[in-house]
Amino acid sequence: MRRLSHTLGSCLLLSAVGLAGCDLGDVPLGGDETDDFKLTETAAMRHIGDAIEGGADLTLRGLIEKGDGVAFSGTPNPAALLTGTNTLDDGRARQGRAPVSVLTWNVALLDVNLLGVIPYTETPDLERRRRVLPGLAFETGADVIALQEVWLDEDVETFSRRGQELGYRPFVHERQGHNDGLITFIREDAIAGGSTVSFDFESYGSQVVTGYFPGPGIARGWLSVRFVHAGAGPIHVFNTHMQAFPENWLGRVKQAREIGILVREIQEATGDLVVVAGDFNSGPYYSKAEWTAPGGATVDRWLHNAIAYPTMLTYGNLVDAAIMGRPENDAIADITLGDTVVNNADTALDIPGAEEGWCERTPNTTFTATDCNSLYFDQYAGTEYPARLDHILVSDGDERVIVTKSALQFTEKQTFGDLVREPSDHFAVRVDMLVTPR
Repeated sequence: MRRLSHTLGSCLLLSAVGLAGCDLGDVPLGGDETDDFKLTETAAMRHIGDAIEGGADLTLRGLIEKGDGVAFSGTPNPAALLTGTNTLDDGRARQGRAPVSVLTWNVALLDVNLLGVIPYTETPDLERRRRVLPGLAFETGADVIALQEVWLDEDVETFSRRGQELGYRPFVHERQGHNDGLITFIREDAIAGGSTVSFDFESYGSQVVTGYFPGPGIARGWLSVRFVHAGAGPIHVFNTHMQAFPENWLGRVKQAREIGILVREIQEATGDLVVVAGDFNSGPYYSKAEWTAPGGATVDRWLHNAIAYPTMLTYGNLVDAAIMGRPENDAIADITLGDTVVNNADTALDIPGAEEGWCERTPNTTFTATDCNSLYFDQYAGTEYPARLDHILVSDGDERVIVTKSALQFTEKQTFGDLVREPSDHFAVRVDMLVTPR
């Protein structure tokens, strides 16, 4: 496990002089052949290149080097990427494949104090929700469950104990020092008898300083588990929670590149099926660059926020399993629903979705983070685009995967004693696959 403490001091120094982020040893630009791919000649990035000023000749390396100098001449439209992904497995035979199911869920158990005593942030209705969340997650019966924001030791212990009672094996790194609340569970009867399971955790090389100070010492990273599935063979699962907020888009792109390179190297070296699941804080589509929040503050990096998602697809040689499993008429729902999003700062604090009837007209089938979720509304009302931030990506270079179904879960309100609301501020994503054994 890489520790960041030896470079933390220099990061804090940068913070003191007004820099929001720094790199703590991510893969040097030019160190991977994909860096030289032109955006417009790359399937997952073509729509980004088409919408960037001067994008016709821009490489992935050039995009990262430009940083906030990247300017858009139009809205990146991923329709071709999404429709192509949706039909990717349509002609594949189903015989001889083994079922594998994966769930990812940000459970919003954020409960942290500065220096262990000063309240910093806490998600609403924590005590009542944390008693019910473990049962909800494990009752899904998914082979792999990747959770984010299981923040405290007591929550780790509760989830681990309940998971073991229901036939799951937990994998978690220690919660002291740098952590981001990641924990992964593998269903015991999905693990081939007598096989070895390996586990690792790393922090990303690119980090935003304010996560350390005045924040609670958060280091974004990934947790990986490699196991032999009883039916499908070796599977390497990455669980991640990437950098938040649109203004930090470049750090998130660097994180996507870093994990993508690692994922692709594992695929090439082992032939394992690789799954990357988690909260990427990056959606595939935003209709406009700017968003005005209640109070009048405007953030203008929302189109940039769509770059990290295809960056990971490209560097990791990955495909979006959730899109593969969608009904054909919903293939570009990120776009069709995204174009209906309402940004009205005057009404956003009073009306979820900022317009009467918008939530009722917008089914909870696409956006995993939305003001139509009352828990999300309580925390972020009117400040962010509704978007699909939570993803399950898979390696598919050898066409081993068919996705039979994908869907959001826990979109309905639950009863927690006298409380009725959604169990988390993010909806979960589940995919059911058929995988050729290896």
